[in-house]
Amino acid sequence: MTPAADPVLAAGLELFRGCPDELVRDMLAGLRQMDIDPGMSFDVSSTDASCCVLVRGRLALEFTGVTDHPRVIGLVEEGDLLVRPVQSWASVGPSMRCRAIDASSLVLVDGERLGAWVAQPVLGENVVHLLSAQVAERELAIAISLEPSVERRVLRKLHQLALRWGRVTPDGVRLDLRLTHQELASMVGAVRETVTLAMGRLQEQGEIHVHNRTVTILRGLEDRPQGPGT
Repeated sequence: MTPAADPVLAAGLELFRGCPDELVRDMLAGLRQMDIDPGMSFDVSSTDASCCVLVRGRLALEFTGVTDHPRVIGLVEEGDLLVRPVQSWASVGPSMRCRAIDASSLVLVDGERLGAWVAQPVLGENVVHLLSAQVAERELAIAISLEPSVERRVLRKLHQLALRWGRVTPDGVRLDLRLTHQELASMVGAVRETVTLAMGRLQEQGEIHVHNRTVTILRGLEDRPQGPGT
């Protein structure tokens, strides 16, 4: 049996920013939590949840099209929402799954409870803000995928990831997601060997520095990431 949603895990998320602890407990009461081990996959449409909230861990959002080869189109971080695809799209379109990069926990939110969340002024505003940010992130990912040069796609993808997960250091913006070349290749629609060559050229050009799978972007990141990591 899945455990009950843990309000302590959820309280610190951006989703519940500005909400009293009592409201967080009320909004999570009766909801179930699903724990996913690293490497396991999860499909929102396989449950009766309207959406899920990632309260712990990190997921890779994988898209499988006509080639049946999964492609990572983004990362899902703690506090992100995963919305169930509409039935008409899910029945004819490609599949969308999440693969756990770290040990992760998702709170399953049914339609009635999601409606109650949106009806709360502060919580509803947070939901809209998060979904808008995720749409913008997906749109940028699509724009990056249209770049004809793999080298350019890799650099732009690293910039996109750094805007959210990077940390400013004296040497540049450090991106410590510890992605493998295969994971990065999946994000930019290329094979691993090509991405390895592209990373090498970017390092030779002084765009990035790589050490132990930690990437430091040395220049060209116009909008420095803000927040606790800076």
